[in-house]
Amino acid sequence: MVMYSEISKAVAGIAKTFYKTLKVNLTDNTFVIVKFAEKELDALNIPPGASFSDWVQLFSESNLVHENDRKVFFSRLTLGSIRNHLKDEDSLRVQYRRKIKDEYRWVSLEIIKTESYSDENQEIWLFVRDIHGDHIHEMEIQRELEHYCKFDSLTGLNNYYSYQILCKNFTLAEKKASIGLIFADLNGLKLINDTRGHGAGNEFLQSFARKLLEHFPSEYIYRISGDEFFVVMSGCNEKEFLFAAKKIESSLNQETVPQAAVGFCWMAHPARIEDVARVAEIQMYKNKEAFYAKHPEYKRGIAEINYKREMDAILKTLANSYDCIVTIDLLRDSFWVLKNTHDENFGQGIDSYSQLTKAFTQSVDPEYQDIVSSVNGISNLRLELQKKTSIDTEFKMNDGRWLRSTFKAIETMNGEPTKALLIVERLDHDRILQLEKTRDLMLEHQIIEGLSKGFSLICQVDVPAKNILVYKNISLKDAVPAAIRSLSYDGVINWFVNKYVVADDRERTAHALRLESVMEKLKNRDVTTILCRTTPEFHDTKNVSYSMFFFYKLNTTPNKLVLATKNVTNSMG
Repeated sequence: MVMYSEISKAVAGIAKTFYKTLKVNLTDNTFVIVKFAEKELDALNIPPGASFSDWVQLFSESNLVHENDRKVFFSRLTLGSIRNHLKDEDSLRVQYRRKIKDEYRWVSLEIIKTESYSDENQEIWLFVRDIHGDHIHEMEIQRELEHYCKFDSLTGLNNYYSYQILCKNFTLAEKKASIGLIFADLNGLKLINDTRGHGAGNEFLQSFARKLLEHFPSEYIYRISGDEFFVVMSGCNEKEFLFAAKKIESSLNQETVPQAAVGFCWMAHPARIEDVARVAEIQMYKNKEAFYAKHPEYKRGIAEINYKREMDAILKTLANSYDCIVTIDLLRDSFWVLKNTHDENFGQGIDSYSQLTKAFTQSVDPEYQDIVSSVNGISNLRLELQKKTSIDTEFKMNDGRWLRSTFKAIETMNGEPTKALLIVERLDHDRILQLEKTRDLMLEHQIIEGLSKGFSLICQVDVPAKNILVYKNISLKDAVPAAIRSLSYDGVINWFVNKYVVADDRERTAHALRLESVMEKLKNRDVTTILCRTTPEFHDTKNVSYSMFFFYKLNTTPNKLVLATKNVTNSMG
């Protein structure tokens, strides 16, 4: 059954969000004002019987529309433009800045077809609403994305995409400038990554970037790949370029172990920048071979052999100190148990590391199973070991032991970890006491850290006892009533519904907030929500608000829920 009164209320509520509403007939170029600010009508001085086109022109030429947006506003809203657009679409949207109370704000003009729209009777609705906050946020995100597209996130230099754009624009240009290009390839980055970790490798890359910036402006420098950098100088003469190139080469050669091998080339009017880069690359490889002749330990094969010898020595040392040591192949999902003092059959009959993790997690205290399963998963390890040198986790076993697991990357390929080492050790007595003391506070920390920023009221509900414990309260301004002091769930809900819920919503809300109703909804889900209208006093607002109640199941404490609420009026609008 259609509730027309409720529909009318909804339409009236939605209408408040629009500055103006017009009903327009494109066929005869007429319009009817449904909602329009009187001051704006006076400012535009719309004559009686004016057409829709007249209104568009008067409005676009007024100072109400930002001068940079007037052309777009007018061109998109001509009769012909609107008709052409609505041939294939049901709606049209135009975003522009208009003056509102002495400031320009972004608004959205939206046109939709009426139900009776046809080629013979082209009736449309036109609405205008404020989108300033959302639009500014979107533009900030867009600028951030554009920055990441053009610049290397580690060094801040131009990236390979920027270099491609440079090459493309140069190739398309009619007049070709002279180009000088320096090709620099770092010495020993893989060795540093393998032996000292990716953190040290990142520092090495940043250090070389700073060195380049000491010699050249940032707009000349590009990080082309993991360990390759270009310096591209356009429009310089040969003497000027060679002086700059030999200066950076001399600076590198003065180091005991040069950070990079470089090659450079200058061409008067090349057809493409890539042609200059190819010659510079050949020279760079000649210098790289000279570097390897002087520093053979940096050659990849020798470095890997030395690294494996070091790892063997480390493993032998570790074997005396740890309860369990496992190597993991992150690409093949396989493992090799080097040592396990608690179970000689550990890992036997298990085909993959993922299955090993699943079996091991069953022996972990249920409260910690989720975190152990998540941290130990292959996808998480490959992701996190790119950012960290090690991953540590402390947890409790079913038999009462407290353990610490540590993952370290021991082999990489193209900057991504391919093999990892897992070390498991027992925690000392003092650390165990510290963890046991804080264990009971984990729920509170999770709630405060995870929920409090977005919610105005947060409680814990003890389901069997039907009690409430209030964690956070910024909504209930008056003294806490007896219902809350006594921690009675039913008492709190009855008090809240009668005091703060709008009269029309009280019966429905009271039924929905019954603990039995909530638990029924949570049978097959982890969270359920209830929406109601609350009086202005609840969120300290001028008007009635929409309040959303969230009930969260706690995996670690099945007999308890988290109840949180917040003002969602803006989202509803």
